[in-house]
Amino acid sequence: MKWVSSFRYLPINYGVSLAKVENQTQRVVFENNLNGEKIRLRFSNRYSGKTLTLQSVSVGTVINNQIQNVQLISRNGSTIVTLEPGEECWSDELYYPVEAGNKLAVSVYVKDCQDIESICILWSKEGAIVTNSESGDFTQGGDFADLPAEEIYPMVKADVNKGMCFYGFTGLQVYTKDTVKAIAAFGDSITHMSYVTNALSKRLFREYPGQVTLLNCGIGGNRLLHDATYVDMPAIGNGSCFGIAGITRFEKDVFGEEQVDVVLVLEGINDIMHPIQFDHLDEMVTSEDLEKGYQTLIEIAHRHGAKIYGATILPCGNKDYPEIWMEQFEALRLDTNSRIRKGIGYDGYFDYSLAVQDDNRLEYMQERYHIGDGLHPNDAGGQEIAEQIDLKKIME
Repeated sequence: MKWVSSFRYLPINYGVSLAKVENQTQRVVFENNLNGEKIRLRFSNRYSGKTLTLQSVSVGTVINNQIQNVQLISRNGSTIVTLEPGEECWSDELYYPVEAGNKLAVSVYVKDCQDIESICILWSKEGAIVTNSESGDFTQGGDFADLPAEEIYPMVKADVNKGMCFYGFTGLQVYTKDTVKAIAAFGDSITHMSYVTNALSKRLFREYPGQVTLLNCGIGGNRLLHDATYVDMPAIGNGSCFGIAGITRFEKDVFGEEQVDVVLVLEGINDIMHPIQFDHLDEMVTSEDLEKGYQTLIEIAHRHGAKIYGATILPCGNKDYPEIWMEQFEALRLDTNSRIRKGIGYDGYFDYSLAVQDDNRLEYMQERYHIGDGLHPNDAGGQEIAEQIDLKKIME
C-alpha cells in the first residue's frame, strides 16, 4: 500500500497580496479515481509571508448534488489549522473510505480576516470546480451562492477566462494499492490551465478505474531553462508567478511528495517567446539549449525509475504579433520539434503540434482549438491533444 494523490496542483508564487478573506467558505470539488480507506490533505502556505489560520477544514462526498458523509480534517489533533509563513505539511490521517468514481469536496472556512498570498489556480470548468461563499461556515455541508472569483481576487478581473483560485491546501492523497500508477503532467500554462489534463483524466479514469491518477504540475508562464523573467505587471508580482526554471523545479514538484511512474512533458514555448516579448534578449535560447534541458529532465525521471514522454511545442500565432516575432518564434519552435521527433532520449513523444495546427498556416493553431489568444488550447483543443496520448503506452 502507498499514499497517492487523487488531486494535486502546485501553489503559485505571485509575490503580492492576492485577497483578503473573512468569514468565508471555499469549496473544491473534484473526481477521485482511487480506492482506499484512508485519506490525508496537503496543507500549504508556501510563498506566503504571513500566517494563515484555517478555522475548519472538511472532506465530504458529493452524492446527488449534495455533500454527504462530512468529516473534519485535523492537524496534530486540532481541527483549527495554523500554517506559518512558507509552511507545508500533511494533515492527520483520516479513516474515510473512497472509491473510484466518487466526487470529493474539500471545504475550508476562514473565520478571521486573512491575507492570502499563496494560491493554486485553474481555468477549465470541465474538471475540478472551486466555489466561494459570500459569508458563513459551510464546512459541515450545505449549499451557498457562489461569489465570483473576481470579487475576491482582483487579478482575476483582467482574466477573460476567469480562473478559479483556492488556498490553504494543494492536494488530497489516498492510501491505496501499490499497483496504482501516478502520472504527472509537467509544463507551463498549457498544462496548468487544465484544459488538457481534464480531458486526459476523463480518458484515463474511464479506461482504468481505480488504477491511475493524474497530477497537474504546471505553472503558467514557466520556462524550461530560466527563472521567471521580469514583466511590467505589478498585479502578478512582475512575473514572479512564472516560477523558477523547469529544470530546477522538476525533481521537487514531480517527485517530492510521492512515487510518480510516468511524466508527460510540454514545455519550451515560453523559453522561445518571453525573451522577445519582454525584451530580455540576453535570455534567448537555441534548440540545442532546449534539447539539453529536456535531457536533464529525462535523466532525473529515469533516476527515479519513471518513464518520461515529451511533446512537440504548439504553434503560438497571433495576428497582433509583429511579423519578425513570428519568424523568430517559428525558426526555433520548428527546429526544436524536429529534434523531439528524431529522438532526444525520451521514452516516447506525442505530436501535439500536428494535432492542433492550422495546416494552411503552420505557425497558427486552428481557431476552434484555442481560447482566443492563439497560444492556449480551450476545452476542444485540450480534448484533441489528449487524444494524441497512447493510453496503453503510458499505462504499460
